Amino acid sequence: MKIIEFLEARISDDEARAGRGWACIGESRWELTNYGQDILTPAGILAECAAKRELVEVWSDEHGGHHVLRALATIYKDHPDYDEKWAA
Repeated sequence: MKIIEFLEARISDDEARAGRGWACIGESRWELTNYGQDILTPAGILAECAAKRELVEVWSDEHGGHHVLRALATIYKDHPDYDEKWAA
């Protein structure tokens, strides 16, 4: 799997979670707490997804943005499809 395909799939997963209202409890980036921390609303998650999609488009491999895409992919490093070769 290429890094762009990986990122597009993970962003789509995030969008789907936001569409269900909230993220799944217990997943590392999506854990919800009651300790005074800000919790992203579904609209906030979708805004983050839109920003990530724009980064993927602007910094695609064709534009020489390997380092930017690798940095973005590290957000999802716990996903089974993450390739350690992408480590930023």
